[in-house]
Amino acid sequence: MINTKRSSTALLAAALAFMVAGPAQAGDPCETVLCMFGKLKGAGVVENCDGPVADYFNIVKKKRGKIKLDRTADARQSFLDSCPDADPDATKKINKKFGKVI
Repeated sequence: MINTKRSSTALLAAALAFMVAGPAQAGDPCETVLCMFGKLKGAGVVENCDGPVADYFNIVKKKRGKIKLDRTADARQSFLDSCPDADPDATKKINKKFGKVI
């Protein structure tokens, strides 16, 4: 059985190390996962993460001009899931907290 606290800590450490290594590229779902995981763990918006965090929050679904929160959360989850290396549990936690935030 996987120790979730240990795996969360390891993922956050990897995310922070990756962010120090180079600037984030807008539109990359893997960078968005790393940046949003840092935000989820209380790091706020980490340096070089403005773009990837904005990529996530810029996903907004509307119908007849009205924001549809469920569709927005679903689209955001799909974006996070498009990172092949992302831990599905981590992406679900990110989206559970931020998926319907406008």
